[in-house]
Amino acid sequence: MLLNEWDIELQEDITPLGLCELIEKRCQPEIKASLSNIEQYFSQLTDIEIPEPDFELLQLLYTKLQDEVRHIFLKESGLIYPGIKKNQSGFFIEERAHETIQHTQQVIVNLLIKLRHLLNNYVVHHNSSVEWKDCVHEFFQVENKIHRWIYIEQSLLYPAITHNSASTPDKEL
Repeated sequence: MLLNEWDIELQEDITPLGLCELIEKRCQPEIKASLSNIEQYFSQLTDIEIPEPDFELLQLLYTKLQDEVRHIFLKESGLIYPGIKKNQSGFFIEERAHETIQHTQQVIVNLLIKLRHLLNNYVVHHNSSVEWKDCVHEFFQVENKIHRWIYIEQSLLYPAITHNSASTPDKEL
């Protein structure tokens, strides 16, 4: 089953250039919007629906998640995607650069796991406030969007542009 428009676009034979455009124009803006929505929910919550120490940890982990996502988006948008756009099929990155990105994405996934745990697997009580339900739902949405973005990069984009240091490509990062 196709979950959203990203999935429809991925059914086509898509090039690294097309994947960059999909990530920059669709994945990143949707993830950024969800992160922004969560931040707004935090500022609007009047009643904390989980124990205060857990809520403080939730905010701390969320801030770390937000920082990690912004940092990797800046790195990719500033270095990797422009290289792909400029050199298209002649662009490769070294395997160690890919491993660094993979490590950062694993940090992001680990943060999502911790957030999910603090949010009781996104299960809210029926008598919770609408704001809290919306906030938890947005966490669920951002997790799904981040997992799809990582899938697109790790299964489609990076295998196409990762270069093993044993051979010499035209352009490397």
